[in-house]
Amino acid sequence: MITPEPVFSNRWRPLTFIALQLLAALLLLSFASDTGRELWRSLDRSVFFTLNGSLFQSDLWARFWAWMNTREVDAASALLMLVFLVFPGLGLTRRQLQPAFTGFLLLMLLMLPMRELLSDYARSTGLSGPSPSLQLQPAYRFSEHLPQIPAKDSATTSFPGDHASVLLVWIGFLLFIRRSPATLCAAGLGIFLMLPRLFGGAHWFTDAAVGGMCLALTTLAWAWATPVAGWLNQWLLKGLTPLYRLAGRLPLLGRLPFFNPGQ
Repeated sequence: MITPEPVFSNRWRPLTFIALQLLAALLLLSFASDTGRELWRSLDRSVFFTLNGSLFQSDLWARFWAWMNTREVDAASALLMLVFLVFPGLGLTRRQLQPAFTGFLLLMLLMLPMRELLSDYARSTGLSGPSPSLQLQPAYRFSEHLPQIPAKDSATTSFPGDHASVLLVWIGFLLFIRRSPATLCAAGLGIFLMLPRLFGGAHWFTDAAVGGMCLALTTLAWAWATPVAGWLNQWLLKGLTPLYRLAGRLPLLGRLPFFNPGQ
């Protein structure tokens, strides 16, 4: 029987855990305070007018970012993220694939209640509001200039950035497992995939830099600095192993390295 390679920390690092939680709290506090909020909003406006404003300059450029904001590209991006978790040679070994895939699902489950708490807090305190495309002018709206492309270009409540938080957890998880040229490329890809929402104005920069980062830091703290995520992942992997074995018996699908960790 092939023993999977661990992808989470196997020991307690209390100072690291506390530091990550404090960093997330300070980041959120800097946005919640009146002075800090104005500084962040000043940066938000600069980023929006620079990125979104560039769409007025070229129809081809605007069409590219419009398509990057469609559900089809979102689905393709999600599949691309999964490729790094189910194929060896992209930063992970064969024996790490099933634990890593299962572990990423676990991190998404861990982040969900924290996301709901942060979202409720943001709504109750007024930190969350309409996206910049609904508040700032001039704004290039895909729905007005390129209505034939079903692109996302606005949100009534944009904080925290769900898209960014998932990407940041994915980046942090891959880099924790292994720092290699492949995982560094994945990090660059993840940062690039955060840009469409900023170009389209569906999110403020702080939705990603504050909201998304806070969620990522608090989630990854459990993976980087405690054995808790490792324990939960072993339990979840044990439950999913029969399903993986069953799927591995299917024609073609069973040939994938993910289902053959021992080869």
